[in-house]
Amino acid sequence: MPGGRLTRQERQQIASGVADGLAYAEIARRIDRPTSTVTREVMRNGGPAGYHADLAHRATEHRTHRRKQTAPRAAGAPPHADGRDAAVSATSSTRRSGTSR
Repeated sequence: MPGGRLTRQERQQIASGVADGLAYAEIARRIDRPTSTVTREVMRNGGPAGYHADLAHRATEHRTHRRKQTAPRAAGAPPHADGRDAAVSATSSTRRSGTSR
């Protein structure tokens, strides 16, 4: 089964299958995708009564291209050289030094 994002054509096949009243498993078999992928796609984009392939594809493109928000750093907090937060760094260094908890 292929991985990666659904194509516009696959979304159109899903919309057609939903409109015809096919089970998600049958739609998944027809497009060679896992049933969970089809179920998630339909539920994320309007449910069985409101799924539209073009709207779903546009929404997915929007979700793909949006930037993720990062939490602001506390003023005066030094950045960690290894990229981890303080709690993880402290735990890791304790484990590396051979001391047990």
